[in-house]
Amino acid sequence: MPTYHYRAVEDEAACDACRETFSKIQTISEPLVEQCSSCEAPVRRVICAAGGSLIDKRYKTKKMLSDGNLKKLGFKKLVKESDGKYVDVLQD
Repeated sequence: MPTYHYRAVEDEAACDACRETFSKIQTISEPLVEQCSSCEAPVRRVICAAGGSLIDKRYKTKKMLSDGNLKKLGFKKLVKESDGKYVDVLQD
């Protein structure tokens, strides 16, 4: 089921729950949420990126570019030394 994100239309009339973005898991056929469940302030749906959080993506990228993974896949990792020469740091 998709997760939809909502936020208060006006911050002045909103409570802490809807002033910041909140999420709700809904089926596609369910109607959109029109009011905050806590304070009944009007809310609107907010468009967000799909496919997991940014933290998960950073972790996966960091893991994918780790020295061990690069070496396992046969890549070279060249690092510039102080004298201007590049050295492969993944060599044994």
